Amino acid sequence: MAELYTTSGNVQKISHFLRSSSNNITVRPLPTHEASAPNTDSTADSELVSSVSRHRSVYRSKLGPVDLLSTSVKPLVDALNPAINMSRVALGLCRNPPGWVRRISYWENIAALPPATTVCEDEHGSVQSTSYFADALSLQDSTLSFSDVSQHVYTVLNSVLRRLAEGRTHVSADLSGGVDSTVISVLLAAQNVPFTAFHAGTDDKDNRDTQLAQKIAEHFTIDLIKLDSFTKSTAGFTIPDELRGFSEAPRAWHANLPHLTALVRSARERGSSIHCLGIGGDELFEPMPAQALLYFKQGEKMRAIKAISSVAAAARWPKVSTLRAAFSPETKQRELHRRLTRRDQNIPENIDAFSWFPDFTLPSWLSEEATEQVIELMRATPIPPEEEELDKYRFHIYGSLEFQGEVLRGMNEYFSETGLEFAAPYLEDDMIRSSLVYPGVLSGHGMSKPVILEAMKGTLPEFFYRDIYKSDYSFDLYQDYERSKENFLKMIGDSLLAELNLVDIDTVRTIANSPLDSSETLYDFERMTHMEVWLRENYV
Repeated sequence: MAELYTTSGNVQKISHFLRSSSNNITVRPLPTHEASAPNTDSTADSELVSSVSRHRSVYRSKLGPVDLLSTSVKPLVDALNPAINMSRVALGLCRNPPGWVRRISYWENIAALPPATTVCEDEHGSVQSTSYFADALSLQDSTLSFSDVSQHVYTVLNSVLRRLAEGRTHVSADLSGGVDSTVISVLLAAQNVPFTAFHAGTDDKDNRDTQLAQKIAEHFTIDLIKLDSFTKSTAGFTIPDELRGFSEAPRAWHANLPHLTALVRSARERGSSIHCLGIGGDELFEPMPAQALLYFKQGEKMRAIKAISSVAAAARWPKVSTLRAAFSPETKQRELHRRLTRRDQNIPENIDAFSWFPDFTLPSWLSEEATEQVIELMRATPIPPEEEELDKYRFHIYGSLEFQGEVLRGMNEYFSETGLEFAAPYLEDDMIRSSLVYPGVLSGHGMSKPVILEAMKGTLPEFFYRDIYKSDYSFDLYQDYERSKENFLKMIGDSLLAELNLVDIDTVRTIANSPLDSSETLYDFERMTHMEVWLRENYV
């Protein structure tokens, strides 16, 4: 049954209102200040806590002067019957919008509370929210050794996996062949519970993930189920045969719906009730360019210059312009203003990597009306103080972690009635706390994802360390687009996006009929498609 929370003095009033409007919603009092949750991942069901990555969220709205809160959007929508927020829809069509504005719901007057927030009722009968955000995003002690940090990460990850597997009769996980999913699968296979791993490869002959996943499964005697390749199953530019009705937000993973549907069916047939994903591993363990700026923050300017020069050399970026971008004094506010007023700007990769808002762009095909809506929404929604104070490294990491949490939340919403829960161990608060490190901890360790790979030494076989490379799955999206281009253009021409004047159809057709200049165009078209699906399911 759906649940809403409010202060104890308003429970009876709200319950009466909802009964009179025939809503099947239970109204509960907020936890009291004395019973509020500790800052851990193992929170009780009755506690209102939004996790750091927001895969657990708390939403807030008002009925007159009365605060209403919920752990999902639907009870608030059912109770208040709000209109769809078209400014938020327009923002959702942009590339990589910042996290704090993504918390605005797609329905009017509903928003998610900030991440890492515990909500309760104080002694005065008011809603009180307490943030542990700064603590959760604090970096590990810079004096810790590389081996100390790696051992700590290993201990915490094992603890998280034991908790996720506890009480389960069967668990499952992805085994892509990459670092993040391999670590999770190998550690889960060592738990005292039946385990199955799932793999979907690609028809791209340059991708070696399938061979590596197979070798890992054989080495650890893991039950490995191979699903159709992503090349065959990806469907990012078509409307599914069946529309589902209400959902909190567009499905950013829309292209993988056929794959996930097959995975859920197969996992449930084997008795699995939880499936672990490797999302979040890139953010926690792959050194980011902006991480080198922490040297400067510590007063080690020459070390920062050397580190950034090394990043530029490895990426084949021009050194001088990269250093200029890295040490730019531009503030978040100035950069945001520039990105809002220069549409579809082509920022060089090295400059974008050291900006505050990498890849945030208002695309050229967004209508003028939608563009104005996005600009107005951004200007009316200031950066929360705790995020305004973050350095560039943690600001980047946090924005990506929050997006991954939204992906996880959407998957669990869609598949909620199947009996399979999706989990992402790397997105758990404890893992985030243990994994953010100063660059000096990583110095001298040139391998990809050094902390987690060091942690797994002695557990993972030597051949895995020799074969590591970053896989690319854009091939599958290109193949899908070639199959679907004609139907995609017809769909967009007849779309709600066009009817509601959110996209400029002529510009879309011009881009589609021109040679593809990058995979970003495909991601734009994919984003249009999952927004169109969401509108067809929710817009009345």
